Amino acid sequence: MLKLRKKYKSGSTSEILQEAILSGDLPEGIIVTQNELALSLGISRMPVREALIALEYQGLIERMPGQHVRVSELSDEYIRTIFTDMALIETDILKNLPAEKLLSLSLCAGQMDFHRSLLESVQAPMRRKIIAAITEVYVSFVCGNSENAGKIDAVFRNLQEALRSPADFDVIRAGYAVYSGVLANELIRLRKRRKSHAESQAG
Repeated sequence: MLKLRKKYKSGSTSEILQEAILSGDLPEGIIVTQNELALSLGISRMPVREALIALEYQGLIERMPGQHVRVSELSDEYIRTIFTDMALIETDILKNLPAEKLLSLSLCAGQMDFHRSLLESVQAPMRRKIIAAITEVYVSFVCGNSENAGKIDAVFRNLQEALRSPADFDVIRAGYAVYSGVLANELIRLRKRRKSHAESQAG
């Protein structure tokens, strides 16, 4: 029996399920029903149904026949692919921005502010959805749970510094590759640590 309500007492249904999946409380590969999730959270099935639509687009679940869903297998390679895609799309966006916008981005107070501000410059709807999903789910999770925030922030500040001198875009591209790689590695580390903790508790 799933027991999510005791651990997750705040946030929208989507946010709770995102956190549960990324943290491993809903293990990858597990098959559950809308009703099981609703009972576990102590809510009706309607908000669960709506949340699952978002989670499927975010790559966190796969729909199955009936009302069953399977939690996606978030392998190390898959996680690295997510952040590589983010880097490719966002650097392409940066490449086409005027210098004043790059300067503005270089002054953003934090990583989520940076990504959200960059998102405002995205015209293509599909790109907007992809970047929004990656940043609001995966980047947000890392920023909110990492114990290595100082290291990540240092790499992020190096990227921002590169934006202040955009003449050599290869420097920006390289900075972004390092930044996205650090985010991917940190998400992988967080998941492995929590999985190890859960296994030790079960033992």
